[in-house]
Amino acid sequence: MAARIRHHVDTAGLHALLQSPNGGVAKDLFRRGKKVETKAKQNLQRSPRRVDTGLLRSSINTQLLNDGGHLSVRVGTNVYYAVFVHDGTGLYGPKGSYIYPHTAKKLSWKTKGGKRIFAVRVKGMKPNRFLADAVSAAKG
Repeated sequence: MAARIRHHVDTAGLHALLQSPNGGVAKDLFRRGKKVETKAKQNLQRSPRRVDTGLLRSSINTQLLNDGGHLSVRVGTNVYYAVFVHDGTGLYGPKGSYIYPHTAKKLSWKTKGGKRIFAVRVKGMKPNRFLADAVSAAKG
């Protein structure tokens, strides 16, 4: 005895599932992006901690992108100094050299206590790869 089985592919439904911003794939991508965002914000609290005002932490966001039916998610920030926190500066940064003043004889800044500090050169700051280290959060 033979049985007949018929298959019907709902192409419109399949298209909506795979490429629609409201489809299952988009929802899963966005959910994973939010996990990375949350982990990146947590990573900014670890050593070497560089967050003073919380601006960088609050600026990290997740965007769902649809480029001609190709869905992707972007997690990032538009704060200009984020790259310096992430990659480090001076000896710890990409150039691997001390930071020297360009227009003055000495560098100058104030501590949190209001004390003025002067230096001829500084080592820079160690990187806090808050975003790169957060990517693993997307796995689950």
